[in-house]
Amino acid sequence: MMSASVVDVEPNWPISIRGVSLKLAPFRHMVVPTCIADAEATRLLDWFENDAPWRLVETDFYAQYEFCLWDTPDKANVLTNSNMLCGLRGEMARAFGCEFEERVNVVAHKLTPGQRIEIHNDHLLGEETHRLILQLNRELRDEDGGLFMLFNSDNASDVNVVLRPVHRSALAFEISADSFHAVSRMHNSVRYTLIFSFYRKQDQLAG
Repeated sequence: MMSASVVDVEPNWPISIRGVSLKLAPFRHMVVPTCIADAEATRLLDWFENDAPWRLVETDFYAQYEFCLWDTPDKANVLTNSNMLCGLRGEMARAFGCEFEERVNVVAHKLTPGQRIEIHNDHLLGEETHRLILQLNRELRDEDGGLFMLFNSDNASDVNVVLRPVHRSALAFEISADSFHAVSRMHNSVRYTLIFSFYRKQDQLAG
């Protein structure tokens, strides 16, 4: 039974993953062909390309630009609206068959030419358990790079699925010890994504 706090995403809200089937291999995930309204996607791209507060973040397996949308309430109020996030959380809960804590983190990412994200699984105790990645770009071509890859194992040659960064599409997946994924090197243009992080309720983590 889902929590009483779960509501349906209303038609005028800009993001929805409704009506997409869950895939089990190589780990639990969903590919959403169209996840965000065109007008909102255009507004976000204009913001990202002009005056968004990007900062470079570098780790041992990636380098990218990012910022948290909670720090920009004047520009991100549509995407951080509590009712919209509650509805989106409800759709994720129904899709993956679990309940989530109320908190949802929303972060924007930017990959520029030369940047990539190497294979990893993001499985950290006490951190996010599910993720929704929304693609935003100016119609990237395959030769531009930025392909999202899902792997059968931690072997970088063991690719199961390659997903093109189609504008307004999304990928939702369950984070686990097996959720190995990566993003190929950007060669041209810029790849933007919105990352929604969800946190499964602690009393369900063993389930």
